[in-house]
Amino acid sequence: MDVLEPATEARKRAEEQWRRRRNLWILAGMVLLGLLGLGLWWLLIGRWWVVVNDAYVQGNIYPVTARVSGTIASIPAYDTMSVRRGQILVTLGAARALRQLRLAEAVADQARQNALALEQDIAASRAKELALAAQLASAKQNSWRLQAAARAGAAQDLNAVLAKNAVNRLRAELAAEAAHSKSLAARLGPDGVDHNPALRAAEESLALAHLNWSRHVIHAPVTGILAQQSVQPGQWVEPGQHLFSIVPLKQIWVDANIKETRLAKVRPGAEVTLHAAAYGNSVTYYGWVAGIGGGSGAIFAVLPPENASGNWIKFTQRVPVRIALDPTDLRRHPLRPGLTMTAQIAVDGPRHKGPVPAWFIRETEQPIATAVSTPARS
Repeated sequence: MDVLEPATEARKRAEEQWRRRRNLWILAGMVLLGLLGLGLWWLLIGRWWVVVNDAYVQGNIYPVTARVSGTIASIPAYDTMSVRRGQILVTLGAARALRQLRLAEAVADQARQNALALEQDIAASRAKELALAAQLASAKQNSWRLQAAARAGAAQDLNAVLAKNAVNRLRAELAAEAAHSKSLAARLGPDGVDHNPALRAAEESLALAHLNWSRHVIHAPVTGILAQQSVQPGQWVEPGQHLFSIVPLKQIWVDANIKETRLAKVRPGAEVTLHAAAYGNSVTYYGWVAGIGGGSGAIFAVLPPENASGNWIKFTQRVPVRIALDPTDLRRHPLRPGLTMTAQIAVDGPRHKGPVPAWFIRETEQPIATAVSTPARS
């Protein structure tokens, strides 16, 4: 028994050493396989693509605000509702605005009647000028005849003097009437009734009253999804107060935050392949780099870092890169702002030559034609 025990112990030690060597070889093989896989990934993908997990869906968010003060009469809309541009979202009580509109209409009508009356007065004044001019011509002939007769002794000097005074009186009346005609013409304006200053002022006041009245009905500025409802019926609102937000699902892009160590090879126009966590890898989006941010995210943070302080630690910064998406992919699989994405940016490949989407450069849109007709006059 004593002879067998050392042999058994030696065999156990040999088996244990063999298992250790085997485990070490397995571990070494796994490390080699990992390194080989990493090398293959770098050769096939890594050096041709920049893979970014820190990417999020972004989009334009249009605020819907009140432009006039008033009480909310009705809200024919709600959060998550799909709306089209021009659709009614909120209506305000407009009794006061309607009365102001009626008053402006009455003032405009009175101004037009006054302008028409001025036109008739001008016509009458000019007709009177013509009559006075005819009388003056006749008086001149009579005065000339009487003065000639007085010089020849055929008439009295008094009649000649009276005739001359009549000529002077008619000249004064004609000059006064001409001045009156010019005064009326100046009040009317050089371009007729439709361009009379008083009438134009009244019409502008009417247009402002109508604009103020029409703003009591609030329309959707764009087509999209409603969000962030902040009012209820019966609530008093002031100009500029937020009512809704609208997210147009066609105006979507992706912001990929790329490390500064991988940014050097990224160029505008580079092709991008993306996957959304909402759909998984079964749905692929295609796009291109529309632009690279003007600074790192830390620079534009609410509290930017103080690198001049004594306690300094270097962190790798990230720069936002805007990626435009293919509209066809967005129509098939809509995205919402805030969703997470994974992006692969081609660093050595063809460049996208087309322009950025038109809505990237946002301009003031044409005003929406009011859906409410002008109220009929009573």
